[in-house]
Amino acid sequence: MLATARSLFALLCSYGLLILANGLFTTLLSLRTKTEGYTTTVVGLLMAGYFLGMFLGARYASRVIRRSGHIRSFAAFASVMSMSPLLHIFWIEPGFWLVLRLIDGFCLAGLYIVTESWLNARADNRNRGGVLALYMAINFLAYGLSQLLLQVADVGGFKLFALCAVFFSLSVLPLLLARADAPQLEIIDKLDLRYLLRCAPSGFWGATCAGAVYASFFAMAPVFSQELGQSTSEISYFMAAGVLGGVVLQIPLGKLSDYLERRHVIAAVSLGSSLCCAVLVWCSYVDVGFSVIVAAVFALGSLVFVIYPISAAHANDWCGSDKMMQTSSGLLVGYGCGAILGPILSSILMVRFGPTALFVFIGGNCLLLMLYCLWQSRVGGRNRKKISFVAQPCDHAGVDPLYQAEHVDSKN
Repeated sequence: MLATARSLFALLCSYGLLILANGLFTTLLSLRTKTEGYTTTVVGLLMAGYFLGMFLGARYASRVIRRSGHIRSFAAFASVMSMSPLLHIFWIEPGFWLVLRLIDGFCLAGLYIVTESWLNARADNRNRGGVLALYMAINFLAYGLSQLLLQVADVGGFKLFALCAVFFSLSVLPLLLARADAPQLEIIDKLDLRYLLRCAPSGFWGATCAGAVYASFFAMAPVFSQELGQSTSEISYFMAAGVLGGVVLQIPLGKLSDYLERRHVIAAVSLGSSLCCAVLVWCSYVDVGFSVIVAAVFALGSLVFVIYPISAAHANDWCGSDKMMQTSSGLLVGYGCGAILGPILSSILMVRFGPTALFVFIGGNCLLLMLYCLWQSRVGGRNRKKISFVAQPCDHAGVDPLYQAEHVDSKN
């Protein structure tokens, strides 16, 4: 795994800078919308527009990658995103911001496809969980650190928007300056979700649940904090704790999923996430102190943010090495669908039942995913490696013969 990680160093550096910029920008917009007097429902709709753009990007951005290649596509998408913070502050109007968020979502989906297909092309079924866990650890480390940058300047000014643009622009440098070998471009067929649902339904629905949960958290958790009366400084610590929590268990649980049935690991972290949500709901009604709330959201982040990478690892185990970009696109379609609905539904529930409805919504989604994965692991069967668990790719597409010889073959 270490050799694989070294070969991906430039890509992961560029991705980390990109997420640092996007994490700051997402929370900044959420806070700025409330400063501008937008309602909670409007905030949810703006964030849903962003994930609608991601859904469209999951469907169509692969065409850009196929035409221009991984490195140039990454640079193009990141360059477009670098303009967005400046345009947001240029004209503060909900309709204009919605259009910009659609574009941002499209570009970010393209960046995810470039990164994840590149990672999966370099990994194999023996270390994919660990590699994707490293990828997500960098993701949440960068996102968590970005929340602390909220204290650099006033949310109501323009400096934070300019800082976002700077980090977006810097994100292209490591990849462009390094001697990185991009993976060979695959022939892209028309996106067929039935293939993904047939081979790895738990992976697809895990990505969908992750989209609903992550989007709701990133879009509405700052609003939750504001409505509890927390200051901007406390909001930044609250968000940073939740996101940095996602770093703690990424690699341990990712490696664990390389040795155990991945669906069981997803079910376990989903159950733990639901329990953490219940604690946060309880904390909001009882005067327990800010430190307890921060500890609870840290615990939630350490579990819930593991759902997507393990779901992605499960899907790529089963879908074959010649379908990496297709699989990444399909997972992003599921993620985008969940992310579109998540902020809308959670914002409506928050308006109707109060800020704690956010964590009731997140916990309920996690419980449903837990039940589905347990059911799938029973009806879908399991394949076990002689030493560790690795799922057998669907239709044996692109499987190394030595890999097949080392595994106990069983029917899916």
